[in-house]
Amino acid sequence: MMTTMLRRRGAVVLGRCFSTPVVTKTTNEAMVYPFDSHKFVTQLQYQGFSLEQAEAILEALKSTMEEGLETQETGLATKADHLTLKSELSERVFNTTLKFDIAQRHMKEILDRDFDNLKQEIRIIEKADFDKVLAEIMQVEKKFMLHKQQSDTILNKLTLANETLERRIFQYGSANLPSSHILIDAHVAVRFGAAITVVLAFLGTYLEKS
Repeated sequence: MMTTMLRRRGAVVLGRCFSTPVVTKTTNEAMVYPFDSHKFVTQLQYQGFSLEQAEAILEALKSTMEEGLETQETGLATKADHLTLKSELSERVFNTTLKFDIAQRHMKEILDRDFDNLKQEIRIIEKADFDKVLAEIMQVEKKFMLHKQQSDTILNKLTLANETLERRIFQYGSANLPSSHILIDAHVAVRFGAAITVVLAFLGTYLEKS
């Protein structure tokens, strides 16, 4: 019996003695493979095959072509597969970018917090050093004022002693010596008192520097 093979959506059926193409349909487009089953059977009979043998060969060829087309359709990616893959890749890229942004933001927060802590520690150290230096300056100033007070006290005592000595010299000269000698002794006493004053001033300056 003359047959024809028709492929629609992965299924193969036999037709009766007319010529028809083999058609495969995918999601987006149809692929047409012309096939004349009558001519195929006629050629087999011309080669010496009987009608039953020719139809058996046609059936075998049908099965083989069906398996091949199914395998081809299974191996080929459809537009839906491409869209699904694109969606998955886009989602992965978005998730990766989001994770990177979150990690970068977290790292920035850590760095900012560490920098703030470092600045605070520097301020504490600077304040401690300033307080230490200020305390040392106050200590030195206190010692200087103490030395100055001691120097002023010593200078006052020496000045009083000088004035007392001058008065005693004048009193002694007025009571025991002639007038000419009194004037000479008074002049000597004044010069001696001036020398003592210079010595006291030098001593006071030295004590202030120390």
